[in-house]
Amino acid sequence: MKIDLKKPKYVIPIIMLPFLCIFFYVYKSSFGKETPKQAGKDSLQVNLAGVSDLVKNRALADKLDAYRNQYKESDGYTAVGQIQEEQIAGQAPGTLYNEHEKRMLDSIDKVMKAKYGVAAPVTRTGAYGGFPDAVPVVKRTKNYDQQDKALAAALSKMNQPPPASVPRQQSPAQTDPMQLFRQQMALVDSIGKANDPDYKSDQQQKKNAELLEKELKGRKKLTVSKSAVSAGIFNTITASEEETLITAIIDQDITGYAGSRLRIRLLEDMMAGRFLIKRGTYIYAQISGFSGQRVSLTVSSIMNGKNILPVKLEVYDHDGLPGLYVPASAFREFTRELGSNSSQGITLQQQAENNNQLVMSMIQKMFQSTTTAVSKMIRQNKAKLKYNSLVYLIDPDELKNNQNSY
Repeated sequence: MKIDLKKPKYVIPIIMLPFLCIFFYVYKSSFGKETPKQAGKDSLQVNLAGVSDLVKNRALADKLDAYRNQYKESDGYTAVGQIQEEQIAGQAPGTLYNEHEKRMLDSIDKVMKAKYGVAAPVTRTGAYGGFPDAVPVVKRTKNYDQQDKALAAALSKMNQPPPASVPRQQSPAQTDPMQLFRQQMALVDSIGKANDPDYKSDQQQKKNAELLEKELKGRKKLTVSKSAVSAGIFNTITASEEETLITAIIDQDITGYAGSRLRIRLLEDMMAGRFLIKRGTYIYAQISGFSGQRVSLTVSSIMNGKNILPVKLEVYDHDGLPGLYVPASAFREFTRELGSNSSQGITLQQQAENNNQLVMSMIQKMFQSTTTAVSKMIRQNKAKLKYNSLVYLIDPDELKNNQNSY
């Protein structure tokens, strides 16, 4: 009887066997060791420090004698100073006018003194007696009408609305603490990613892909179409139909990764610009990406004799979607997650009880690098493409032109 090692009942034990061996080794080297028994001691409290000789030789004394010996040579100085008498600050009497009215009254007083001389104040004992801000009473003179006019003009100016003040410059809005925290965390994250080799490799791959895409866009390519050489061989009364699909087959079995090469054989003649490419010619496609259950394939150049023809062809499957259909497998996803998670969680720990610290550190670094490479290989996308699968080669620009004319 032949044993099929690809079945799950054989594959899972084979995968788990090395991990079980590693677990057993780690357990026996760390937790499985027998700890030597320590002999007991006479006293219960063995961790207390011993008493100093000064305390041992000192005589016993009660609390009162100890207090007297402690403070018998004190000089009586204290840190508490003499408390001064509390001084109550006198409060100035409140005023009846605001600053604007005070300035206005001062200006009126100055104008009156400048025009009519110093007026003799009259002491009042009424409601305003004793207030320093009270307006002094001016003696009535013969120019009484002029004084009234000046006073009315000053009061009219005071009642006018004040000029529009210059708008204050708005203080810059305070920064939101959460926004500042997010910016700081983004900076820390960027610094951490800058030291991550996986992140650097991903960024380099993206940069290379963008450069390749720009190069492909700027590069001249030939228009590819199905050859019409055999159209005039047979005579028929039916209308001629223009076929744009170029049929081909996959000519090898391959387990492909991103960037792998796939050999394809043409089943009919086709034209690349003015060059005729005959049936049976081998062309090579490249796996450009994985999306869902599809494997994208592109053809960027064709070797025809001594000429390298730049083209842009995409591989379509029978369902009319770009790329090849690869069914998903629950067992494949299970083994991928199992291998990646189990390899990431394994670490070697060894205490430096002996002189093997350097050896164990080297072994640990080797083990970590090996597990990282294995987990990356397990997580990598791959697809198994079978021989003799029928595909179609389509120029995306020609397909777009045909779809616009529908």
